[in-house]
This record gives sequence, structure tokens and C-alpha cells, in this order.
Amino acid sequence: MARLKTKRSCKLLCQTNSPSCKLSCSQLVQSLLSITLVSSIAGSAVAETETGVLTITDANWTVTMDGEWMITFVAPWCPACAQLKEQWERFSSLAAAMGVSVGEVDVTEQPGLSGRFLVTTLPTIFHVKDGSVRRYVSVREVEEFHAYVSNRRWEEVEPLPSWKSPTSPLMSCMAGLFRLSLWIRWTHGYLTGDLGMPVWGSYLSFAMATLVTGLLMGLVSYTLIIISLYYCITTKPLINTKHNFLKGTEHEYADVGEESNEEEEPETLRQRRGQAKRTS
Repeated sequence: MARLKTKRSCKLLCQTNSPSCKLSCSQLVQSLLSITLVSSIAGSAVAETETGVLTITDANWTVTMDGEWMITFVAPWCPACAQLKEQWERFSSLAAAMGVSVGEVDVTEQPGLSGRFLVTTLPTIFHVKDGSVRRYVSVREVEEFHAYVSNRRWEEVEPLPSWKSPTSPLMSCMAGLFRLSLWIRWTHGYLTGDLGMPVWGSYLSFAMATLVTGLLMGLVSYTLIIISLYYCITTKPLINTKHNFLKGTEHEYADVGEESNEEEEPETLRQRRGQAKRTS
């Protein structure tokens, strides 16, 4: 009973628009805004593990294009990646003293990055220096990692060409394809697992979606072609008319010139005959 009275009194207090209620509401709104801001910043920031290895994601991978980085691509189911983990964590503690950041990408959670860096084998290690990306192909031990950076052995390795750089448009398309493949796999698992759809039904759904997408793309392409042809057909007669007008003007000037020459010829003959009579 006392709780009920307390709730009613609190409700009555808020309805009377008391200053204390307004203050608490404003504080609540400010708290929610601050939480939203912090969560959005945390999503784009680089998360650091207890061992000092930074977690690289699709949202923050661009930070690796500044400064010097050593990045490895791993997967939880990869035995070689599990063997590399201890060496990589030890190297991260040494790299901090050299001003080198050490990152890690889980390809199962970030398929877009595996496509952007064109990762085909695991584990794959890259050295990044101010946007220049080089693939590390030496022994995967902490001593070799340290020597590779401290002795600047990465200068002996050719960087990836511009078209294979993670920032190139082609690699951005590859990242999109890898994300699309993951989405298709996730959707297939959802249809067959959660919804209980048979496998052939899932395949049929993807086939219909592909067919509809192709029809829409064909319709858009056909519309653009028709618009282009209409524009070319409507503008070509105007160009031809202008060309014919200029050409006809040139012919008129030429005809006038010929007539003037014909008129000048008899006059010159008359002048010559008159001069001949005078001399005789």
C-alpha cells in the first residue's frame, strides 16, 4: 500500500511539472545522448585486447593506412593461427617500444577485410607503412617479426601495386563481394535452420531473387539505351541542317564569284580591242 501511494505521489509530482522532475528528465536525456555518442565512437575506434593486439574491423581499418602497422588475418578454426597467437602477442609488447602498431583481423567476423586485402591463405601477415602495403612471407616467430621491423627488411619487399591496394576501387568491390557471400550464407542458414525451409526451397529463393535482380538491371539498362538513342536521333538533324546551311552558303559565294569573273572577262576584251584600235 505504501508503494502504491509512493508511485501515485511521484506520478502527481511529474504531472505538476515540478522543477525537480524537469531536471531529472533533462538529465536522463543528456545521459541517453552521451551513451549514444560513446557507443558510436566506440564502434569506429580500434579495440585493444589485454595483450596489446588491436582488433581491426570494417569500421576502423582506415587507421592502418597511417603510421606503421603489422596486421595478421586469422580464424578461430585455423590450427596455424592458434600457433601464431602466442608469438603475435609477444611481438605486440615489443612493437610498442618501436612505435609499431600490431593488429589482428578475424576473417569470420570481417569477411569484407579479407576481400579488401585479398587474403587467400591463413594466417596472412601484412606490413603497412603510410599506406604502402607489403606481404610478410618470412618465418612466423617473434624474433623474425622484430628484425623485420627494426632492420627495415620490409624495404626489400615490393609493395602491392596501386590496383591491388586496399584503398583502390577494385579492392572495394572485392570487399563488397565477400560481404555479399557472407550474407548469402547467413540467409541460407536462417531459411533452412530457423524457418525450417528445405534446402531446395532456399536455392529456389536465391534463384528467383537472382532472376528478378537481372530483370531489373536489364530494364534499367534498356531504358538508358533508349534515352541515349532518342537523344542522338533528335540532335543529329539539327547538326545536319546547320552543316547544310553552311555548305549552301559557301556554294552561293562561289556562284557569285564565278558570275563576277564572267562579267569581268568581256570588259577586259573590250578594253584590249579599244587599245588595239588606238595604236593602229
